[in-house]
Amino acid sequence: MKNEMRTYVDEGTGYEIRQYTSGPEKNTKLYFTTENFTVDDQYFFFNKEVGEKENELYRAHVESGEYERMADSTYTGFAMDRFENYGVMTKGDVVCRLDCDDKTITEIGALPKGGRITGHLTTSKDGTIVCSYKLASCIYALVVMDPHTGKSEVVFRSDYTLGHTQVCPTDSDTIFFIHETGGDALQRMWMFDRKFGIARPYYVEQEGEWITHEVWTADGENMIFMKLPHHVMMGSKDGHQFRPVAYGEQLLHPGVSRDKKWFCADRISYWGNESPNQVYLINGETGAMKLLANTGTPMNGGHHLHPSFNRKGDKILFNRPVDGQNAQVCLIDLAQVERP
Repeated sequence: MKNEMRTYVDEGTGYEIRQYTSGPEKNTKLYFTTENFTVDDQYFFFNKEVGEKENELYRAHVESGEYERMADSTYTGFAMDRFENYGVMTKGDVVCRLDCDDKTITEIGALPKGGRITGHLTTSKDGTIVCSYKLASCIYALVVMDPHTGKSEVVFRSDYTLGHTQVCPTDSDTIFFIHETGGDALQRMWMFDRKFGIARPYYVEQEGEWITHEVWTADGENMIFMKLPHHVMMGSKDGHQFRPVAYGEQLLHPGVSRDKKWFCADRISYWGNESPNQVYLINGETGAMKLLANTGTPMNGGHHLHPSFNRKGDKILFNRPVDGQNAQVCLIDLAQVERP
């Protein structure tokens, strides 16, 4: 066990922040599109950089700050299940399950040989595992695995790089993904229907719109995403209804509480638009925003703040870049915040 936790007061907001890690290596929370916390909210997971493009998976205790390694750098793509106390990850093309109670790792099946995942794995409530994948042929695909049989199936192929893939938390037949260009796309957001084998645009984009950074709500009924330069948006699962949740400057990565009453987002300089680097809490009914924390400037996208809630919705985990230095993992307890 290791413990590097310290507390500091944000100079801009006056709120107390817990910082769980310190450099010189980069330490970052899981991406905001997966659960970061165990089902009891006692622990969260983070990645510690151990080499160029290599990370080890760690688990930290929220209250004590003690953390321990859960998996070495041969494992990639870890994501927590939204309903049960386990996570899934890959070791090469083998899919493994990490039990968060006894900390055991079990091999459960294999993805197509010779390929690689293009993001973290995702799970639906029935246990189905889904990911986007670059096949050995260099064709991109959506791959679905049955955890009970260990068998995987390519359900969709594309010439585009597929990313941000997230199976609906409550419906394993509905899979969200994007066309990843490294920048804007003419039509970035897509939804795949396994029953009919059809991919359709989710939010139909107009010329000049910049829309991405999507996450399902826990009930699987909505997608939350950004619409630069001002909006956090909520869309219905079927893509027929959309509404703005918040209006601000340069809002990027949105998180949402499990009851959908509260949202969070970071504000970062992006695509030539200069901005302070901040974390906000957002009232989902009124759109009112409260500034929670300030950070230094991220060196690149891997250091972005990527805020997300714990399962109870009373704490927000985020990355804290320090100017010119690696990001570290921080948490703010919302008990001290007068909500907007």
